[in-house]
Amino acid sequence: MAVLNDLHKGRDSGPGWSLVIDVSAVFLTVVSLSGLVMLFFLKNKRVRGILVALGGGVLCGVLYWFLVP
Repeated sequence: MAVLNDLHKGRDSGPGWSLVIDVSAVFLTVVSLSGLVMLFFLKNKRVRGILVALGGGVLCGVLYWFLVP
């Protein structure tokens, strides 16, 4: 379990794995932002999508507030 935790954090994993972590972070950010942009152009899904995004943000905030010391 400790090895998986170290890989997740990029600790003592070398420059190759750090590059994989950075590339995947950029990829996931681009995919998320493109999904939000598409949401604003799809008229029939716009309101529901924004409500789901706001609800997810609020849920993440509440979980962070109560679970992170």
